[in-house]
Amino acid sequence: MKKCAAGLAALFLIVIFLSPRAFAAGYELPEGTSITAQSAYFVNLDTGIVVFEQNADEQRSVASLTKIMTALLLMENVSDLESTMIEANRDLYTGAIIDPTVRASHADIRPGEHVSALNMLYAMMLPSANEAAEAVGYYLGNGNLNNFYALMNARAAALGCTNTNFTSTNGLVDMDEGNYSSAHDIALITQECWKHEVFRTVVGTAAHQMPAAESHNEPYNILSLNAMIKPSSTVYRSYIKGVKTGSTHDAGRNFASAAVNDKGETYIGVVLGAPWDAAEDGYAYSFHDTATVYDWLFANYSIKPSIDTGSPVTEVKVNYSSEADTLMLYPAGDLKTVLPNDSDELLEKTFDVPESVDAPIAMGDKVGTVTLTLNGALVGTVDLIAGQDVARNGFLYAVSRVQAFFGGLYFRVVCILTAIFLVGYGLLTFWMYNRQKRQRVRRAGGPGNAPRAPRPARPPSAGRGVPPPAGKPSASRPPSSGPDELDLGFLEDDFTFGPPGED
Repeated sequence: MKKCAAGLAALFLIVIFLSPRAFAAGYELPEGTSITAQSAYFVNLDTGIVVFEQNADEQRSVASLTKIMTALLLMENVSDLESTMIEANRDLYTGAIIDPTVRASHADIRPGEHVSALNMLYAMMLPSANEAAEAVGYYLGNGNLNNFYALMNARAAALGCTNTNFTSTNGLVDMDEGNYSSAHDIALITQECWKHEVFRTVVGTAAHQMPAAESHNEPYNILSLNAMIKPSSTVYRSYIKGVKTGSTHDAGRNFASAAVNDKGETYIGVVLGAPWDAAEDGYAYSFHDTATVYDWLFANYSIKPSIDTGSPVTEVKVNYSSEADTLMLYPAGDLKTVLPNDSDELLEKTFDVPESVDAPIAMGDKVGTVTLTLNGALVGTVDLIAGQDVARNGFLYAVSRVQAFFGGLYFRVVCILTAIFLVGYGLLTFWMYNRQKRQRVRRAGGPGNAPRAPRPARPPSAGRGVPPPAGKPSASRPPSSGPDELDLGFLEDDFTFGPPGED
């Protein structure tokens, strides 16, 4: 079913989310091994690990690999590929499609014929039919190829393609006219196509029978240009399951492939810019480059668990428990990745765990994480979980709480404030005591605090040192009320210190 043109405008509003690569460093080809392609990108679909790349983000002409995007939009926008008929509009047979000097690839779909969407897909993917791609773009663009180019670019942006621009349905337009992509971006588009079962079936087919049509009285066969799926070729590899070639003089020889090895591991590989001339065996260098990378990869690497979930990877101290001093931590998942067959020395682990944990702890509780890197690039992060139950000892916990209280900041602040209060209170008490004492002394003195009248002269007969007559108190001081009471008048007597008898 054809998509409504109104939906096209919405695609222009798609926000471009760059899809980060799970691992983008890859491995290096062994010494003495090389490829002729200018750009390459090989990724494992099971893990997202990039196993090899070379100038993967370089913008290049991609020729007929452009048709992979056209095929994706056809599968996504037509729900019934077998029943939906697409007309090969006569107006599309212009320019390079019919120019005999260009020798553009085709599936002999003639002007005015009606072909099912499914057979259009076979025509684009096997013999790389340019007229089929043009008819599909015209159909999905509601009769306007510029609409379809906009649709292509919006979809590429949504997939995370950052070095891609389409101005052609089939790739007969090169980079100088605005049609280009990169090895990484073509891999993203191919990976999305690979999710469709019909695509996997089509690109893995070496020959397909096209039905009779208006200008064809009988069915006829079309053949795939992918020599790597043909057992008779010297570049045949049983692990190659498709996808597509693409070549022009400006672009060179390009090839996007899907490979599944005998372990069931799936890869997408793209090589761009291999030499135009064929190798000595007559097959394109793009096929040889693809075989070189996959042969090396499958002979030396495989998908392995990057961490063993059955073995502890680190331990952490446990607080408040009498059962265990430490707790063993296990990875929650194995985080599979592509590793050398004979070693995992390149894999590095970085732990993020606390110095200690407080009991109680239940087996399976998340305690921390471990991050794995390969060749300096992120592989992934796995949770670390407790390997056993650990109960809390109530006495140890209570003691620790008491210690924490007395050693805590709150307690220290309270102590300091209390000390300040006590010192202040003591000083205030001392000051008040002295003040009250002085007041008592002044009150006890009574009239003595007022000015005194002159004392009368003593009789001459009263010599110094002669006591007054018995029974008569001194006239100048009041009698003492007792032997222990201070006689205030005593202090007021005149005393002369010197030899007796002197005046």
